[in-house]
Amino acid sequence: MEIVTSWMEKGIELGWEEGFKIGWEEGFKLGMQEGVELGRQSAAATLVLCLLQRRLGSLSQSQQERIQVLSTERLEELWDALLDFNSITDLENRLARI
Repeated sequence: MEIVTSWMEKGIELGWEEGFKIGWEEGFKLGMQEGVELGRQSAAATLVLCLLQRRLGSLSQSQQERIQVLSTERLEELWDALLDFNSITDLENRLARI
């Protein structure tokens, strides 16, 4: 049987507190980074949808949903390409390649 002294108890308590603090800080940083990325993706999707609707007219619900789930990188590619689109067919062909 091991005897736990008050010094050991204090050390364990301080270890837990420090571990919790470090874990919370790291979790907060990761959460902030993820939140920023989700915000960028959402803003890019909104912009691309607005530009496409202005250029091509109404998009189907399916097309809108496919665009909204694209990564930020893919949305930027679509953003660059959409200036060359003349019809919904151009959009569909591009989405098929993404």
